[in-house]
Amino acid sequence: MWDQNKEKLGVTGHRGCKAYMPENTLISFREAFRLGVDVLEFDIQLTRDDVMIVMHDEMVDRTTDGTGAVWFKTLEEMKALDAGVKFGFPGERVPTFEEALECIRDEAPAHMVLNVEIKEQRPRVADVAIELLEKYGLLERSVIASFDAQTLLYVQDHYPHVKTQGQPPVKMKRYDPRVLDRMYGMGVPMSMSDEDIEALVKMLDEKGIEAWGYHADTREAAERCMKFEFTNITANDPHDLIAYLDEIGRRVYK
Repeated sequence: MWDQNKEKLGVTGHRGCKAYMPENTLISFREAFRLGVDVLEFDIQLTRDDVMIVMHDEMVDRTTDGTGAVWFKTLEEMKALDAGVKFGFPGERVPTFEEALECIRDEAPAHMVLNVEIKEQRPRVADVAIELLEKYGLLERSVIASFDAQTLLYVQDHYPHVKTQGQPPVKMKRYDPRVLDRMYGMGVPMSMSDEDIEALVKMLDEKGIEAWGYHADTREAAERCMKFEFTNITANDPHDLIAYLDEIGRRVYK
């Protein structure tokens, strides 16, 4: 992990480069590598036959040419879907978590952090995710994220060496205030008012939690993030944001 400070900003590619690539696919991840993102964010869940795949939605309808729920489908059925055709990249497939990790290990910049969001509320999903991250030598540069407080508490209790990232209390499912005590980072939605962000950042500073803004695709949004001294910005289109932060000398690795 980089040495976080409030003078520099990391840029996260949201599901790769979600704005113009098929999200959560290898082609989207490789574009994020090419741009030089500091963090790659993506989502994981299990198929019916217990294989970890990379996908955000509970249903496959929005991002593929198929229909139905992920947990009702086997890996073979998932691999038959086209995850790129709706976005102008026909033939792109839903990657397994292991395929994504192999790609990251072999092709991503060595400094790049993984922000792995668990979409389910079963402890087994966290267990499998951490086991595979360790297998590929990527656990130390990973942060496990979830909107579910109980999932993060499970990770914190059973894997105290693993970094976790949550959300503001009002956005978390099954919220328990204890989750804040060992949290590494918190996603701060840019839809919040300045007043609410200021109060939240004050609380995060007191607890030593990193403030990560999302989504900030424009220079104006980036300037707002800097105003509140965020340490990381999640972007659907990281290209212009990276160029701007490079220009003003505020990138983590510049």
